[in-house]
Amino acid sequence: MGQITIHKTIDAPVDTVFAYVDDYKNTTKYMRGLTKWKPTGKETHGKGAQFEVAMKAGPSTLGSVVDITTWTENGAIGWVSRTGFKQSGKWSFRGKGDKTDVTFDMSYEFGGGIAGRLIGKAAEPIVRLNLQQSVDALKSQTEKIKPKAEAKPAAANARGATTRASAKPSAAKKTSTKKTADRSKTFR
Repeated sequence: MGQITIHKTIDAPVDTVFAYVDDYKNTTKYMRGLTKWKPTGKETHGKGAQFEVAMKAGPSTLGSVVDITTWTENGAIGWVSRTGFKQSGKWSFRGKGDKTDVTFDMSYEFGGGIAGRLIGKAAEPIVRLNLQQSVDALKSQTEKIKPKAEAKPAAANARGATTRASAKPSAAKKTSTKKTADRSKTFR
């Protein structure tokens, strides 16, 4: 069985990096050679979600179905294959101020007994390079995400709200009521 661990510090907050990895639609954007990471059911993240996975390995495509077995917000996302190519892995995240320490662990096994072990040993440098490039791509992509805009200071918000409210109280009331009515339609 092959085992690969990669560490990287990313210049982005932990909630940004975790959210990017947690969104399954991003997985094929940063994981080199991964051509499919598609939910098999309604759950698209969190413990219990399941994904159909396809990965290019030379001229072949290795497929499997993986279950998310570990999910701790801003802490870790782990999986284990249930069918197909045998693999398990885990992303671990640790915030350090505005940076995130990321660790990617993956174990994999090629079937076929002794021949499979030999293929696995020969493939390890290629798999390691692909995974290193994947973590580098994650770093590059998440460092481009702009942090959420800072909220205005409370005093400025209060002054602005008072000025607007005192200018036309009846118009503000109507707008507020209309927005509430519109929102209630959305949730029916």
